Amino acid sequence: MRDLFRPDRGVRRVVLALLAVSAALIAAGFLLDLIWLFVTGAWVLIAAGSLEMIYRP
Repeated sequence: MRDLFRPDRGVRRVVLALLAVSAALIAAGFLLDLIWLFVTGAWVLIAAGSLEMIYRP
């Protein structure tokens, strides 16, 4: 029987959600010319990358 609960699924969802939020923040910061949105998006992208690199099942 296939394992329905895999812990890496939850981490993958979090990473994908962080990537989506990061893309939205960077695009909004670029379009609205607001540097703080752009920088916040960059930090969210760094967090997503760090989480992906640190958590390797």
